[in-house]
Amino acid sequence: MLLNDLYLIESLTVTDNFLQATVKLNADHAIFKGHFPGHPVLPGVCMMEMIAEISGEYLQKSFRISGVPLIKFLRMIDPNKDPIIKLEIKYQPSAEQTPTNGKIFSDSDIFMKFQIILLSDPV
Repeated sequence: MLLNDLYLIESLTVTDNFLQATVKLNADHAIFKGHFPGHPVLPGVCMMEMIAEISGEYLQKSFRISGVPLIKFLRMIDPNKDPIIKLEIKYQPSAEQTPTNGKIFSDSDIFMKFQIILLSDPV
């Protein structure tokens, strides 16, 4: 789990199957020392995990990613330049899976657009 270590949720609002979250990245996290030394970049796999975790926080479920029909990485996230990022996640919950789509962005840039299918992960 990356929540509360790599990032903190500063705000989370939900309206009609639409999550909006503002998160603060921990620029001192060890992951940035290796990805990449001297030029920190938030790994794409961490962005995907954030989507699953933030969706799970609201829906009170543990999710795992089961499919990625679409993912576009448009810009790198440097935690020193963009310590606050936003996520918009539209979701359609069902008994077996939760398809999502949305974006990760800042006030001026879109970093990632996605369609990700989440499955409830029995803990």
